[in-house]
Formats: sequence, C-alpha cells, structure tokens
Amino acid sequence: MSSLILAIAFAGAFAAPPDSTTDPVQTWVDLARRQHPQGMATADMVASRRGPLAGAGAWMPPSAQLDLRSDGAVDLSLSQMIPGPGKTSDLRRVREAQLRMALADSAEEIRKMELAVREAAWMEWMAWEKLQVLAAQESLAVVLAATVRRSQSQGMATAAEAWLADTRSRQLRLQKEQALAEARAASAMRESWTGTETSRMVPGPPVAPGWNDSDLVRLASERPDILSMAADAAMEESMAVSMRTSLRPDFMVGAMAMRMSDGMPGWGVMAGMTLPFVPWARGMAVGESSQARAKARVARAGGEAMRRMAVSEIVGHSRKARAAWEALRELDATILPGQEAALQDARTRFGQGREMLAMVLAMEDMVRMARMERLMRRGDYELERSRLAAAAGVAIANLEGEE
Repeated sequence: MSSLILAIAFAGAFAAPPDSTTDPVQTWVDLARRQHPQGMATADMVASRRGPLAGAGAWMPPSAQLDLRSDGAVDLSLSQMIPGPGKTSDLRRVREAQLRMALADSAEEIRKMELAVREAAWMEWMAWEKLQVLAAQESLAVVLAATVRRSQSQGMATAAEAWLADTRSRQLRLQKEQALAEARAASAMRESWTGTETSRMVPGPPVAPGWNDSDLVRLASERPDILSMAADAAMEESMAVSMRTSLRPDFMVGAMAMRMSDGMPGWGVMAGMTLPFVPWARGMAVGESSQARAKARVARAGGEAMRRMAVSEIVGHSRKARAAWEALRELDATILPGQEAALQDARTRFGQGREMLAMVLAMEDMVRMARMERLMRRGDYELERSRLAAAAGVAIANLEGEE
C-alpha cells in the first residue's frame, strides 16, 4: 500500500501549478487542465481504476435455490464460495498496480498536454511578432516610396528608383497579409486548448539558462511514462503471483432445509472444494503465470528504453536552448543595434542625396532579417526550454536551480 500512497503523492506533485506570475503561459495551462476534454478525462482515467480496487477483496455472491417437486417436497438451499488463502490479497495487489499505472498515465497526459499548450502559445507569439515586424517595415517602405516620388518630381530620383521603392512596399504588404493569416491560424491552434475568451500572451524578458543537465537526467527517471511502465511491470508480476495462487483450492459451504413429501421437515449441510491443482487443470494457471512474468520483463525493458530516450531528449533540448540563448544575446548586444544604426545612417545619407536607394533597401532587408532572426531565436529558446522541462518531467517554473 505504501507504493500506492507514493504514486498518489507523485501525481499530486506533478499536477501542482507553479507560480503563474513568473510564467506567462501557466494561466493557459491551468485553463486547459480544467476545461479541455483531454485534461478533464485524466480524472476519469484514475476513477476507472479506483472502482475495481474497492472491490478487490470481495467474495463471489452466495447462491440460493428453491426446489418444488411434484410429490409435494420442498427444498431450500443456500451456498457460499470462499476464496482460497491469499487469493483476494493477490488480486488487490494487481488492482493497486493498475491504479498506480492509471495515476502515472494521467500525469503523462497532463505532461504532454502542457507541452502542447506551451508550444502553441509560443508559436502564436512568434507569428504575431513576425506580423508586427512586417507591418513596421511596410509602414517605413510606404514613407520611403512617397519620399522617392517627391524626389523624382524634383528631378533628384529616377523613375526606376520610384518604381523600385513602390514595388518594395507592395511586396511587404503581401508578406504582411500572409503573416496575418499565419498569425490567426496560430491563435486558432492555441485557442483549441484554452478557449477563445483569452487575450494574446505578453511575455517578459527571457530567463537565462540556469538548469543542471545532470540533475534533470536524474529526475527523468521519475517521469510519468517511465513510472507507468514500472507500474505495468509490477502489475504483471502481481498477476503472475495471482495465477500461481489460483492453484490453491476454493471452498464451498452450504446448508439446506427441506420438507419431505410426507410433510416431515429435514435439513442438511454441505462442504466442498475445488481442485485446480490436478494435472489436467493446472496447466492453464501455470501458463498464464509464465506469460505474465514475460510481460513484466517486456514492460521493464520498455521503461529502460524510455529512460534512455528521456536522457537523449534532455541533452538535445538543453544544447539547442543554450545555443538559441547565445544567439539571442549576440543579436541583442551587437548585431541588431549595429544594423539599425547603419540603416539610420543610410537613410540620412539618402535624404541628403549621398546614398543610393538600392543601399537603403538592402539595409532595410538586413535589419528586417535580423529582427526576424531575433524573434525566432527567442521563440526557439522558449520552445526548447519548454521541451526540456517536459523531457525531464518537471514543472517549467522549477527548471532552473532544481535541487
């Protein structure tokens, strides 16, 4: 029973929501747990195994029989089957293992659902940020096109330059419309988890990497899917023991009251037992016991395979997250500020007639690409960070500084 208590405690700890003030997506994760069918089904998944556990120690119902014969005799009998020693306790251990498995499966559904919500949230954020970058660039392109047309009317710009500036603004408008469609699709995906009565996420500054890969690898052994495989193995082992226990006899006791055909009363008692251990009957129980032990070995092997895959996922997501963080820092510190300063200088020189339009457009393209890369690196970092927490089976608020 202690292992059952531990499993229940684990499931409660995993489902406990972290502080949403430090995690802009946590509110949506909580909404999905409460309102999404997949989140609500986890409680029923556990409830479906609690019922059988409550009846694990029950006996078969008694049997009553009334016989009325043509000669006037009446027989009333009552009998009860009593399970053999250890049979109900073995069955209870099987049901407890099934409940632990259901608890782990429920936590696994929550783990996967939380990751899906976080991925949808950051993909939505990236899509709308991309739209803002393109909208800002389009606005600048429209202003630049108007400036070039005025310069052309004054003989300071060619018709080709005016055409080029106007074409660039039109291209950016088309890209903005495509980005708007993608952003709305991303919002629809996120709203499929959280509902439509929610506003878009406004994240704060990114949290610097502070996790320890070795600690996360250690914690991954307690991931719900791995615990589910361990519970599956325990269930099969308990099933094997139960099959062996089924070779013990069950007992039947009964009593009867009767009225003879001549009206005289009578009574009787009965006792009996099953003989499942005879050579022509024991083969079924022995074979099923061997099968259950083989299934337990398969489940343990599957759990070890999952643990190794979790280690691989942790290493991969950790490295990708750290690489995205370093790229984000470089973009914020040097690349983007330098390119924006160069673009501003090129615009100033173009307004003074000392720079070619083609150079200004090229610089705008470079700045736009750098801004796009910056938001992509932020999105990549947050996505990989979310995947890293899911791979380790920890709440994202506890990812850094895990003891």
